[in-house]
Amino acid sequence: MRWLALRIGGQRIAVHLVRAAHPKLEDCNGIYLPDECAIYISSALAPDARADTLFHELDHAVNFVSGATNALASAVSAKQFDAVEEQLVQCRTPVWHALLKDLGF
Repeated sequence: MRWLALRIGGQRIAVHLVRAAHPKLEDCNGIYLPDECAIYISSALAPDARADTLFHELDHAVNFVSGATNALASAVSAKQFDAVEEQLVQCRTPVWHALLKDLGF
């Protein structure tokens, strides 16, 4: 089920709430698929966990759309890239969640 339709840097991103066993989730709670311009999030998550997962995947999307992933890829080895990008997103997720709540979102 499409839950949200967003624009990040002018690019349309569809956010889908799907069953926990959905094949796109690949055994995780959420995923950003840049080739599809889509984010998939498990509908089984509690509201706060769903929000954290949404912010987490949106941060991946912002990194990709803004070109930050390219900058990071040029700074670290290909072998390290996925782990470093994931760690950056994990560090920022609770900060974004608190900030956006404070702003009324």
